[in-house]
Amino acid sequence: MIDPWAIARKLYQRLPVIALVALLAVGLTAAYVFTVPSIYTAWTRIVVDPSSRKPFEDANAPSLVGSEALGLDTQLLIVSSAAVLEPVVTEYKLVEDPEFAKEAAADTPERRVGKVTEALAKAMTVSREGATYIISIGVKSQSAQKSADLSQAVAKSYLREQQQFQLNSSRQLAEQIDSRLIGLRERVREAEEKVQQFRAEKRLQSAVDGTLLVGQELGGLNTQLVEARSALASATAANEEIQRYFKREVAPTALGEVVNSPRVTQLLEEYSRAVRSEASLAAALLPQHPSLLRAKAEVARISSLVRSEIQAIGEGKKVELDVARQRVANLERQMETLRTSSNVSDQDLIVLRELETEAKSTRAVYENVLGRAKEVANLEQITMPVARIISQAQPPEYPSWPRKKILLALAGFVGCALGVLLVVVAEVWRQIRVRYSAPAPVVDSEVPASESAAADDLKPADVFQAVPRRRIVYSGSPKVSTGHPKR
Repeated sequence: MIDPWAIARKLYQRLPVIALVALLAVGLTAAYVFTVPSIYTAWTRIVVDPSSRKPFEDANAPSLVGSEALGLDTQLLIVSSAAVLEPVVTEYKLVEDPEFAKEAAADTPERRVGKVTEALAKAMTVSREGATYIISIGVKSQSAQKSADLSQAVAKSYLREQQQFQLNSSRQLAEQIDSRLIGLRERVREAEEKVQQFRAEKRLQSAVDGTLLVGQELGGLNTQLVEARSALASATAANEEIQRYFKREVAPTALGEVVNSPRVTQLLEEYSRAVRSEASLAAALLPQHPSLLRAKAEVARISSLVRSEIQAIGEGKKVELDVARQRVANLERQMETLRTSSNVSDQDLIVLRELETEAKSTRAVYENVLGRAKEVANLEQITMPVARIISQAQPPEYPSWPRKKILLALAGFVGCALGVLLVVVAEVWRQIRVRYSAPAPVVDSEVPASESAAADDLKPADVFQAVPRRRIVYSGSPKVSTGHPKR
């Protein structure tokens, strides 16, 4: 068994050793932190607008940045790309700066620019601030002012690169549209020439709006024919209802909308009142009562009047029906005559419609592309910023590396821990050696405390030789007797 109390006593005895190890660690760390060059980090923060679009663009169109997650990750990579960093390298002449160009001194100018750009990228830290649209750009340098200048320069170069990208995209789009317009213009001219040539060959006359005269006439006659057939159907239905009334298949009150006569409407109202009065008297009086007989006579009189009025109206409806039939027959004959006398065949009409459709569709595409070209030409110098600077970098007051106080405190802690570890390991090793090197003898006589303390520093063999041999008791493991004889 390991004796923890012995380890605690040893730690107390070896406090100077622990302190010496801690001081040594602190001294080595101090030598490092006061000799290594200080590194400063300055931060510039920009905010990316996720809803940025081109001027006058549709609100439903995708933004210039894209979706939130992929768009911001893409912008982080763009900030640290060579397209953004090379202008900074050229502007601040970093190829002549020993801090960034020390590994590219023996290379060609082109390779030196590439290596210095890589060195600047390694000295940069580009990160997103939490779940926001803010991007932080940090640049490390041995000079506080240089780190702030480079951080701002990288942010401005990123904004310029995004603006230049939009301008280049607009110019390329304008060039492609111009080249496309040449072909579309030729196609529109050819399509319209085919239409005019076909009309001249087939002698097809057109109206002011561009449609054929024959087609307009046929369309007008067709509209009139539809209206005449509708009037014929209404007249036929009215006559059929009147005939059903005379056959006593419907009541006179059901003809109100068919006859559409104020006189009939008035008579029908009187007829309804008379019928109700007759029913009321029939329920209260005998069948031969004078009042009931008068009510029945009134109902019969009004019914006769209604029948006479409806009969007169029915005669008029028959005339309307004959007129409607005659009008429909006349219109059908006119349409048939116009179709027969026309020199335009159905096949010619189909071919003409195909040619006109092709010409219209080609012109629509041409006008759409032409409008887009004018829009791009007018707006190619106008760009919407994808991001903007919200916090410019300032020269930091304290270096980001090395953190002297933190490193020294950490060195002191690590030194103390290392000293404690060495003492504990040494004591544990000593106890293990004492336990397993030889069985420890135990004597009956009491050993003075001073001798016991001195014996702690001796080897097991020395302790065994220094103790007087009296009566030794072994029982599996060493036990110490009290020195009194066993009774």
